[in-house]
Amino acid sequence: MVEQDYRVIDHEPVARPTQQILDWSDREIGVLIHYDIEVFDPDADLNTEQVPADKWRPLQLDTDQWIRTAKEAGATYALLTAKHLSGFCLWPTGQHPYHVGNAPVNTDVIGEFFSSCRKYGLKPGVYFGLFSKYMEKICRNADGSIDQEMMNRIYMKQIEEIVIHYGPVYEIWFDGGILRPECGGPDMPGLLQRISPDTICFGGEPGMSNVLRWSGSEQGVAVPECWSAAHWIDGPDHPHVTTDSYGAPADPVWAPVEVDMPPRDVIYAWQGGWMYRKEDDDKTYSGEYLFSRYLTSVGRNANLLLGMLPDQTGRISEDQVASFTEFGRLVRERLGRPAGEATEQQQGSMAVFFNYPVDVSYISAEEDQSDGQRILEWVLETRWPDDWCRNGDDHWIPIAQGQSIGHKRIISIGHLIGYAFRVRIVSGYPNAKLKRVRVYGKPQQYTVYCERKV
Repeated sequence: MVEQDYRVIDHEPVARPTQQILDWSDREIGVLIHYDIEVFDPDADLNTEQVPADKWRPLQLDTDQWIRTAKEAGATYALLTAKHLSGFCLWPTGQHPYHVGNAPVNTDVIGEFFSSCRKYGLKPGVYFGLFSKYMEKICRNADGSIDQEMMNRIYMKQIEEIVIHYGPVYEIWFDGGILRPECGGPDMPGLLQRISPDTICFGGEPGMSNVLRWSGSEQGVAVPECWSAAHWIDGPDHPHVTTDSYGAPADPVWAPVEVDMPPRDVIYAWQGGWMYRKEDDDKTYSGEYLFSRYLTSVGRNANLLLGMLPDQTGRISEDQVASFTEFGRLVRERLGRPAGEATEQQQGSMAVFFNYPVDVSYISAEEDQSDGQRILEWVLETRWPDDWCRNGDDHWIPIAQGQSIGHKRIISIGHLIGYAFRVRIVSGYPNAKLKRVRVYGKPQQYTVYCERKV
């Protein structure tokens, strides 16, 4: 039982995570490698034409380079577009002929990608789009209508191929969600529970053990008060089951947010920055910009999924490599080693004390979510030694406040010089518990001589 010195709000049951989802949250940064045959024919209109497989010619394909670049950025898991909107498959699927096995460069890209992930210690997964013009073309009834049952069989077989031939699969990103079985969609929950129950599913549906939800944008930004729990949105107007992007602490489904963003300008780059085109090399986001998106995603109880774009040679372009390398360096430099840390909660709070002044830029708070997200309101406070001298141990000055903490909340406070910082739970469900508070900053060159009263 946690000692409770905050306003307790009774509410049960609270949504609870699986161990797989807690592990996923700890990973914080992933990459989404976007590669499709349209990179080799950027003028093609996928709505009206099919790019032939003989256009696929990545003559310098290097999945090791992809994953080394991802690792430089701090990524601990990686997803690759097994099948994007064109319908072209990056593995030799047995379900139709439109795949890399029938291309001039017939390398099994999925196989190489999974091998590279394991070589460099990243968890591998796939993006799998449940829509393509090619599938609409081949899955037709005699009257010209779409044969949804045929389409479902192909999708299910393809997921089975990936899991059995390359697995374990850490995460599957179902772009746009899954058409519900009662609306004619595939029984994807039943399949995954049978062949890969631990796989994490972005855009999943009821019946899946580990579900993630979308943030509502592709700009690396989660809502400021981002909750780990959400509720299903379904009904006749929502044939694809989804969860709301905001969430709420009392919602019944544990479905944390994964925030995706392209590596290039979402407005001015081709395909919203999600596919490589050389003319857009000058539109790649800087490492500094990516760091700002880290604060608005990981710093708001979400994971950050960074887009990565192989070019026509099969490599990540130098502008992207430089951006990812700078981003990883900035995260390590600014948030890699705290000046102080607290891991023991006392009377509903955690405090970090220094014997010298520290110029603080960031403070992070982490919640123990093993029993659900239970902190509903918090306040960050500080004080100086002269406060201890004049006012004793109870004089704290609030400098920030909020509601959700979850896996991690990063508070950016510019430059604030102080000796003590405390995160205090204001309200929460029973047994709300902080896990860790870290203070990031640099010691200063002067000292205030006053002993702390204890």
